[in-house]
Amino acid sequence: MRPYIFILLLIGSHFATAQSARYDSLWANAAVEKRIADGIETNRKGDFTLIITAKNGTPIRNATVEVRLVKHEFLFGSNLFMINGFKTEAQNRRYEDAFLSLFNHGSIPFYWKTLEPEPGNIRFAANSAPVYRRPPPDAVLDFCRTNGIYPKGHTMVWDNPQWAIPTWLPKNESVIQPLIDKRIGQIAERYSRTIPMWDVVNEIKNRHIDVVMPRDFALNAFKRADAVFPKESILLLNETTSLWYDRKREYSQYYQTIENLLLKGARIDAIGLQCHFFHGDQEYQDVLAGKTMRPADLFEILDTYAHFNKPLHLTELTIPTIPDSPEGRHMQATVARNLYRLWFSYPNMASIVWWNIADGTAAPGEDKWRGGFLNEDLTPKPSYTVLNDLINKDWKTTLNTTLNDTNKLTFRGFYGDYKITIKEGKTVTERTVRLTKSGSKTVAVEIE
Repeated sequence: MRPYIFILLLIGSHFATAQSARYDSLWANAAVEKRIADGIETNRKGDFTLIITAKNGTPIRNATVEVRLVKHEFLFGSNLFMINGFKTEAQNRRYEDAFLSLFNHGSIPFYWKTLEPEPGNIRFAANSAPVYRRPPPDAVLDFCRTNGIYPKGHTMVWDNPQWAIPTWLPKNESVIQPLIDKRIGQIAERYSRTIPMWDVVNEIKNRHIDVVMPRDFALNAFKRADAVFPKESILLLNETTSLWYDRKREYSQYYQTIENLLLKGARIDAIGLQCHFFHGDQEYQDVLAGKTMRPADLFEILDTYAHFNKPLHLTELTIPTIPDSPEGRHMQATVARNLYRLWFSYPNMASIVWWNIADGTAAPGEDKWRGGFLNEDLTPKPSYTVLNDLINKDWKTTLNTTLNDTNKLTFRGFYGDYKITIKEGKTVTERTVRLTKSGSKTVAVEIE
């Protein structure tokens, strides 16, 4: 029997190697690599000039200057559902440290079912009763404020009975709509000035037809949000992974849904795109075999939704570890690198959110895919190393130079917040400047 097992293992290994080779060849294509590299260079970097002067306007010359990007303008993030959610403080700190080592953006849970478990009992406050994977918004927002994280609320309206619809919600359309309006108003009253981005409606393509919801509940949600949130807020429609396989361009279901809502007057400021590979092992195997989610396919879908001339957000990403082996972890890292580079290169893309950063912390039923970039013990997987290399090394700008008989420093760098350290003799001055895609490309830096 053992020889046969060995032969089967050998065949399986050969198949996996061939599969990986096909996948790698698609992403190593010269035209694909050029489009990605050119896109990153064009869309994520700019030419900047720093003019360094004393406070009285006198030019500062012959100074040593260090320029270092400390925070991207582009949003890299994950959900923050496990804030204070582990059994020990040591685990909580390791989780937070891993998040902060990579990310500047986080999703805060506002699922109605667990946020308001009984009518009027709303778990906003940090000292609210604990619920697994549903920390109170105030507690998560405190973490974001303390660490300079750009927060997003997820989600206001979703008809999913397992995760979102409260068990107490009446099964009467005329009663439900005022309750939805009230919920959105309560959220806005407390958070409209502190949380700038919101998933207003979630996954309407996967309409749960057995759940009673008012007619045009998605449209009504956007109109209600528009009425109670400031114009600076960013209101998103968020949709499932199936959008990546629907290549009918303007006749795709999600496209037509967006178009329908916009024509009816919905204020949709940005378009959310999910990407979860947890709908069966074959789905992911088809990706690795080069049958689906090829670079050309991904660009085609992005081009389709870019037609609306709105920012695109990769709102939720799960890349499985299949099998749970060194080979599976290597492939997860490879897929992560390819997807992040392609999405980062695309002009309309504004964020990428890895959904669950640690294995063992996903929603019940989804842990089997092991879609974290940390193991269950919170040690890093190869995919963490890949993200760290991209976000903190490849896509960071650091410059050390000496100004000789000039007070102007011109350089090309990634958009974001920079720490400027100026040494003039024994005097050291530090300043932070924001260099963005839409902002001024010439910035004055004053020192004492």
